[in-house]
Parts: sequence; C-alpha cells; structure tokens
Amino acid sequence: MKNMITYLPFILIVLGIISITVSAFMMFEPLGFLMVGIGLFVLAYILVPKGANP
Repeated sequence: MKNMITYLPFILIVLGIISITVSAFMMFEPLGFLMVGIGLFVLAYILVPKGANP
C-alpha cells in the first residue's frame, strides 16, 4: 500500500486526462480525438526523464 501512494499523483493525472477525453467525446467527436492527442502528449511529457537532454 505504501508503494501505491507514491504513484497516486500520476494515477490521478491519468484519470483526469481520461475523464476530460470521455467528456469531449460525448460533446463532439473530433474534439474527443483532439483531447486524446493532447492527453498522450502531456502523458509523454510527464514520463520523459528530466535529465535525459543535456
């Protein structure tokens, strides 16, 4: 359980991106695809190690 708490902010960010994408799909389908792309971009930015580029 203690190990899971360290990943809690990341899990909440992923759930937030998913909820925004689902709501965009419900309103307007092309907007949903745009939100999927933006969400994947944000997720990739979060996962890239910060010290990778000198």
